[in-house]
Amino acid sequence: MLKSLSINGFTLIAKQEVPFHEGFTAITGETGAGKSVLMKALRLICGDRGQSSMVRAGEEKAVIEGIFDIKKLPQVKELLATLEIDSDDELIIRREILENGKGRARVNGAVVSLSDLEKIGDLLIQMHGQSEQLLLRDVRTHTQMLDDYAGNGELLKNYSKLWSEWNSIRNKISETEFRAKELAAQKDFLKFQFDELSKANLKLGEEEELEEKVSRGSKGEVEQNYLMEIQALVGNDNGILDQTQSLLSKLKGLAQKIPHYEEDLQALIEVSDPFESICKDLMRRTPEKSLSAAELDRANGRIAEIQKLKRKYRTDVAGLLELTEKRKEELGCIENLDSDLEELNRQLNACSDKLEKAATELSDSRKKAAAVFDKTVESNLQSLGMPKAVFKTQIAEQALSSSGKDRIEFLLAPNPGEGEKSLQKAVSGGELSRVLLAIKTVMAELDAVPLLIFDEVDSGISGEVGNRIGESLRNLGKHHQVLTITHLHQVASRANHQISVSKAETDGRTFTSVKDLDYEGRIEELVRMLGENSDITREHARQLLENNR
Repeated sequence: MLKSLSINGFTLIAKQEVPFHEGFTAITGETGAGKSVLMKALRLICGDRGQSSMVRAGEEKAVIEGIFDIKKLPQVKELLATLEIDSDDELIIRREILENGKGRARVNGAVVSLSDLEKIGDLLIQMHGQSEQLLLRDVRTHTQMLDDYAGNGELLKNYSKLWSEWNSIRNKISETEFRAKELAAQKDFLKFQFDELSKANLKLGEEEELEEKVSRGSKGEVEQNYLMEIQALVGNDNGILDQTQSLLSKLKGLAQKIPHYEEDLQALIEVSDPFESICKDLMRRTPEKSLSAAELDRANGRIAEIQKLKRKYRTDVAGLLELTEKRKEELGCIENLDSDLEELNRQLNACSDKLEKAATELSDSRKKAAAVFDKTVESNLQSLGMPKAVFKTQIAEQALSSSGKDRIEFLLAPNPGEGEKSLQKAVSGGELSRVLLAIKTVMAELDAVPLLIFDEVDSGISGEVGNRIGESLRNLGKHHQVLTITHLHQVASRANHQISVSKAETDGRTFTSVKDLDYEGRIEELVRMLGENSDITREHARQLLENNR
């Protein structure tokens, strides 16, 4: 429940602390006093967007803070946990609106988005004003209300699951049929690519191996040519070895005759041994086996083939292999699509049977609940000043949709002999407000939202009907915290608590004040609402309060 509301710098309200209580609270005041300002503040707490015009002139920002008791609201605590917001048994929502219209929202000190604040607000407060009454004219809300009353949560969950499954299968069938047409149109192209790539018989690393083989073959040919020339220079008659031996022999003879050549002889002997060893080693060398010209041509041809495919398909060998497999799968898919479609249609038929059965169970539950719902709403309408009213839930079969196979619409016959009329067009605003109140009264124990706010639900109503509306709101207050803006003393006198909203001018500025009335304050406010400030009126007001304690 809402414990208190703090408002600062918000339109006509400079600074105000408003306490709230359990049960039914009437909010009263002169027209234009600022009751709508209080409603705007509550709507902001629920996640409505702020505007710069809401900031009081001369203030930098408007601040609204609501404190809620959530001790008995596990669904709120679960949502806060999902949003990673710390919570105990008290929840504080703070809205700040700056002069430029921007602002921020905090929940228990944590900054939240307006969409998240709206989710929290939906679990705390339901506001029923002209817009919500108009919402009742929307036939789609009638289905939700009846399902809530019937307790169709599990049936709806099961139906929704089957509905999603059914739509998923239908989408797969559509996708498969489209794919079949698409692939069939490309079949020749896909087959050509697959044949070309598969015939190439590509392997990872083959191109590198071929290039290495060609490289080795080229080196072997060079090695062979050079070795042949070297061995000819070294080993032929009168070759380098023979000439070296001849040089050594002649130098020996010269050194024997002329001793000072001995030094040159020794130097030549020192280099001749390793030189001779090198020459003999070169003579023994044979080149590695080189590729034949035909083998080299084949290797180069294969490399050219691979590179041509790489250029054509703009990818590497790994990509070509992947594309080969993909084309194989696509060609196989064309062959298998008929059997796939056959299987999907079998699944769709099986799911359709389950979906139809679930829709029938849901429809039967709705029809059973509607019979009780209609009588109970009708009884409440009669107590709200519509003694001859007939309320009926019309359930007509239609094509399956996300909510089942029923088109549900609430009909009302306000007066005898006129027949039931659609709430969409033929019911007045006053009648519609009473229908809303009657439905909310019927669903009071089922509705988990703790705070219900009715904005002038008694508009266009007076006399005995006002007494009955007041009594209905009082009874509703036994199950919820109820706030109602009213201009009727019949309604206000039946409230458990009363808040007055007034407007005054001080030093050229207009101020709206909100006051939680005590017993004597309520008497004075009822006197104002009765329209005559006299002892008789005051006694009448006192009697009204006493009778409704």
